[in-house]
Amino acid sequence: MARHVVILAGGSGTRLWPRSREKSPKHLLTLHGGQSLLQSTLERVRRLTENVYVVTERSQVNSIREQLPELPDERFIIEPARRGTASALGLAAVTIAERDPNAIMLSVHADHYLGHDEDAYLKTLEAEARYASTAFGYIQVGPPLDGNEAPAVYRVVRFVEKPDLKTAEGFIVSGSYLWNLGLFSWPVDVLFSEMARHAPELSAGLEQVKRARQAGRLEEADAAYSRLPTEAIDYAVLERTSNLLVVGATFEWHDLGSWADLHDILQQDEAGNFVEGESVLIDSKNCMIHSPHKLVAAVGLEDMVVIETDDAILICPKARSQDVKLIVDRLKQMAKQEYL
Repeated sequence: MARHVVILAGGSGTRLWPRSREKSPKHLLTLHGGQSLLQSTLERVRRLTENVYVVTERSQVNSIREQLPELPDERFIIEPARRGTASALGLAAVTIAERDPNAIMLSVHADHYLGHDEDAYLKTLEAEARYASTAFGYIQVGPPLDGNEAPAVYRVVRFVEKPDLKTAEGFIVSGSYLWNLGLFSWPVDVLFSEMARHAPELSAGLEQVKRARQAGRLEEADAAYSRLPTEAIDYAVLERTSNLLVVGATFEWHDLGSWADLHDILQQDEAGNFVEGESVLIDSKNCMIHSPHKLVAAVGLEDMVVIETDDAILICPKARSQDVKLIVDRLKQMAKQEYL
């Protein structure tokens, strides 16, 4: 069965505002090295297969095409509207099944950062494709499958997506849970059957999309897709199914979900500061400063984020960098579209 890799590239990365915007989301930014996160992801997964697709929504297609000019049009899977990862992956499975009904589908995110051990990452994907398993959420590990191969593959006792802090702390202390990496793999027909069992509304809607596409009624297909429930694949299927395996991974991985996360992977000076642009820092340490156009001068600054763009400046404690998304929410409430 042929392998088909799907890169999810539809998010906006609101926690990396003001650099990340609707038209220049996180996965299109060059945050580390000479490539964007999306370009690095494509280059990486092409070592597994040439059957690579990008799933995105309409507003990002032109920007992605500029970054990936070598990706042919038929490898774009375009959502008519944002409906969550369950619908996006369902649409990808429908598209791939039209070309290869026996396909093994792998799904990766466009906005994750890996360290230098790409071979370990690819071995993990190879194991996932071989066992057609998934890895996402807090996953309670059961007994390993027979064999001593690496990476190890385990049966899943239960899958819990985004538990509260107290519950998550208990999972970690127990030592029997693995954390998510956002990597999925399944035969497309198995995904359809699991959706039919655990997410019947989604499954029925995808059937409408499929039939309309087969009949050449593309506007009808788009309208049916836009009516699908908005839900993550984690809640729609993975928490509910008993048909799960998990692959244990050992490579370096970062979600880069905030400026503090990015600061952790960048080269810092002896005071723990990362500075992009000119600066005069006095008695300042552990700061993340991005200001390519203006000199930043600071005295006594500690554990702070300072991000400058042409039209905005962000200043916040590193400990509150996850809350940058609240600024985006407030800008939406204020109808300040020019800053989104």
